[in-house]
Amino acid sequence: MQRMEDGMVVIACDFTGEDWDGESPMIEGHKGSVISLPALARAVEEATETETAVACTMCLQEREPGMRVWRGDEGIEGREGAAVICWDCIQQADRTFARDPEVEWDRKIAPTKRWR
Repeated sequence: MQRMEDGMVVIACDFTGEDWDGESPMIEGHKGSVISLPALARAVEEATETETAVACTMCLQEREPGMRVWRGDEGIEGREGAAVICWDCIQQADRTFARDPEVEWDRKIAPTKRWR
């Protein structure tokens, strides 16, 4: 997520509102969406089946009822409603952070055929 502050672009996690400090690990999705490491940790633990169809903030794909998703915090400046991340994007981010030698992250989700 991006917002203007004092004439400068500020990049922040779409799910928690945490501003990026230029060093903290974040993963970028489509249209400038980003998820921070602390938000991903919450997503892994708190993802549940959605009761209604929702669009994933990271990949923009529509997810049907019954699919696992995680909704971020409400009331984040510059966001209307909570950002949503689908289980596929959660798995992909989990794998990506775990493979990065500069990020202290152990894989939380067991590999699947799709996300080894």
